[in-house]
Amino acid sequence: MNFKKDFLFGVATAAAQIEGGGFADGRGASIWDAFADKPGKIKGGAKPSAACQSYTMFDDDLKQMKDLGINSYRMSISWGRVLPKGTGALNQKGVDYYKRCFDKLLEAGIAPNVTLYHWDLPQALEEKGGWVNRDSQYWFSEYADKMFREFGGTVPYWVTINEPIATYVGYGLGFFAPGHKDKAWGNQARHNVMTASGAGVEAFRASGAKGKIGVVIDIWKRFPRTDSPEDIALAKDEDEENWKFYTDRLLGQGYSKYILDKFYHEGTLPIMYDEDFRLTNLPIDFYGMNYYNTLTVGVRKQAETSGENGGNFYIQHQSHPENLGKILKFIKASYKLNIPVYVTENGFSGKNETPASDGMIHDDERIAYIDKALKSVDELLGEGIDVRGYYLWSLMDNFEWSAGYESKYGLIHTNFETMERTWKKSAYWYRDFILKVMNEG
Repeated sequence: MNFKKDFLFGVATAAAQIEGGGFADGRGASIWDAFADKPGKIKGGAKPSAACQSYTMFDDDLKQMKDLGINSYRMSISWGRVLPKGTGALNQKGVDYYKRCFDKLLEAGIAPNVTLYHWDLPQALEEKGGWVNRDSQYWFSEYADKMFREFGGTVPYWVTINEPIATYVGYGLGFFAPGHKDKAWGNQARHNVMTASGAGVEAFRASGAKGKIGVVIDIWKRFPRTDSPEDIALAKDEDEENWKFYTDRLLGQGYSKYILDKFYHEGTLPIMYDEDFRLTNLPIDFYGMNYYNTLTVGVRKQAETSGENGGNFYIQHQSHPENLGKILKFIKASYKLNIPVYVTENGFSGKNETPASDGMIHDDERIAYIDKALKSVDELLGEGIDVRGYYLWSLMDNFEWSAGYESKYGLIHTNFETMERTWKKSAYWYRDFILKVMNEG
């Protein structure tokens, strides 16, 4: 294998998905708390205020990480836990919680990789317009600055924004918090969240923090179902509307003419300023790529009755982890990317995972998926591509946003009634893989 001992093998989580703890110790409500209170928005009525109770069970979760043998943990800070109103005075109990987490991780030889924004905007800021409000960049910059000054000498890796497309899903499509369905709002919100990311990078440099900072963008590459002009055009449009909106601005020369023309003719073009692009053009230290699968898209024919999104339908590849390397190389070549890359999320969702007669959850499909993904990363390293780490989503089954507790991504099973954590077969597999690399690397 081409992995070396300094390669980061980790797991990833997000505050809103695992911390729970209700509103203890002064945590302010997030947009996901408000969204979950609306009937029918979250499957099964799940709420992030419960989740996995990692807020009170961090020591147990840390033990799981140590037993797995990982050397890095990707987690996020709950904005509302440290700044209940989104701006203003820090909540010291929230700050102390994260200080303890970071210190304990470092003591265990596990490098924290900390995301500032993983979708949980304080509800107090949503009531001021949320990400549609241009002031959001200043709110985020203030929050980021406070975190860098608190933890800049401790945390080695920072991420400003995780998967900014979630902002569009929340403001443009209504499937995520805060639940608005207005494409113009969605486009303005996602433009502003990218500006805020740049403002966070600027705050990082000004703070004198010692670590590295990057941005995480997920790539769900579309491929046409056939060679027909209609299917090819649909694949291009889907790429432009989705991941390219973010990568073009962050890694390229700004929004494409295609997307600007489209939004102009739709009447959904966001309000933009030169300063917004200056901020996004500030250099970052690494790019984080979240990869789960690719999509095949095609125009629905008259005789075909199943489908989504009006006249189009999508066929999602169920298990193509081997495309991870192909997509990463595509991104590097497309943008002439010359900074280190981390695979910041990759994983497999299971359903109805129950113990067999031997007491084990035999998630063999997940193991096969992870194995192919890691082989793809190993091939990238063999080709000399600068990949520095791989983070598996996720440490444990958690609150999977609008899917509630139905989607199971964890290496570890969570009993959401007792909060007991139980290793699945994949956890043992991942532990043994890491151990093998560390012994051979």
